[in-house]
Formats: sequence, C-alpha cells, structure tokens
Amino acid sequence: MSEDLPDSLKLKILKKWISESGKSSAAKESSSKSTVDLERIVYSKIVDDRGLELIKKVKQLYPEIYPTVLTILHDLINKGVVNELDGYTLYVLFNKYLNIPVKPDIRIRFVKRGKEVDFKEYLEK
Repeated sequence: MSEDLPDSLKLKILKKWISESGKSSAAKESSSKSTVDLERIVYSKIVDDRGLELIKKVKQLYPEIYPTVLTILHDLINKGVVNELDGYTLYVLFNKYLNIPVKPDIRIRFVKRGKEVDFKEYLEK
C-alpha cells in the first residue's frame, strides 16, 4: 500500500507522524514533571512518619491511582481544606473518602531507660 503513494505524500505523512510523536513525548515529560512537582508539594506538607508511611504504601500498592491521589491531595492543600497532612488525616482520607484500603504497620514501642525502643531492643540486655 505504501508503494502506491507518491513520495511527496509519504513525506507529509512521515512529518506528521514525527510531529505527533514529539508532542506525545513532550506531553509525557510534562506530565511526569507535574507528578514530581505535585509529589514534592504534597510530601512537604506531611508532618509525621505515619503520614509518610501511608503515602508510600499507596504508591507501592496502588501505582495506577497514585497520580490521582496526589492530584486530590494537592487540590485539598491549595483550597485550604488541609494545611498539613499527618497520619490520621491521610488514613481517614484514604479509607473513608477515597475508599483506598491502606493501614499503617503496627509498631509496639517500649520505654527502656527513658528511650522509646522496639521490641528487639527492649529484650536485649
């Protein structure tokens, strides 16, 4: 079929294909940059390690919806609904409003000589 086309038409089709592929790659680059910017902004508003743990779990367990979650959190920050993101706020947002079943890891901490330590450190002499 391509042999039936004149060279000028082949050239036009090739130029159009190249320009469209350039646009799509530029769009992909801009979307990845916007994801990085959104991620940087959202991560800067996280105030505790539980919040960071929950958002990393969402990124790990649900990579297909992670950009949407970032967009939603960024919109909430921009509108002033949420000023800072802690573990409890993210837990409620994910489980109740976004229906993303994410739970933090259970950590049992003990006090030994005035310091909070893990169970392994507590049992050591």
